[in-house]
Amino acid sequence: MSQEENPEPHPSAPDGFDTFYRTHYAGIVRTLRKGGVPWEEAEDAVQEAMRQMLAKWPSGYVRPAAWVRKAAWSAFYSKVGRDRRRRELETVNALRDTRGAAPEAEADPDEKTRVLLRLAGLPPRQREVLALYYDGFSIGEITDQLGCKPDTVRSNLRHAKEALRKALEQELGPESGPDGI
Repeated sequence: MSQEENPEPHPSAPDGFDTFYRTHYAGIVRTLRKGGVPWEEAEDAVQEAMRQMLAKWPSGYVRPAAWVRKAAWSAFYSKVGRDRRRRELETVNALRDTRGAAPEAEADPDEKTRVLLRLAGLPPRQREVLALYYDGFSIGEITDQLGCKPDTVRSNLRHAKEALRKALEQELGPESGPDGI
């Protein structure tokens, strides 16, 4: 679908909704785009909000377009939250599946669990940067892979290391904090 065209509302839409949809759909998508939402995600969010409005039509709202705009933002943020939680779970599961890195007999299961929880507590971008860094990627390679600026990569790496250092110091005491993080 081209960016200029409005998708068609449901053929059995109640009276007035078709006009409302055609009048406001593109403008609300543009509003989300101006807020930094990728095009496809903006369209999905507005479609979801329009679907919710259709279920309430005629709604009796004084400003139904404002309600749809707010519902579209809410749909977008819900998707972002679901994606973040999914990535966190994938990270934890991937870290659990790193069998073979160290024999299980040598690894302390409690320590491994504590480390996984600390890593899962980091923001997603910091976890990504830290994982790539410890996998041997340079700052430039991480920049290319994640599509961000080198200063952003360095900042995320610094913040991740600092958060892990603080967590370990709280757990083990300041004198036993590792130097190699």
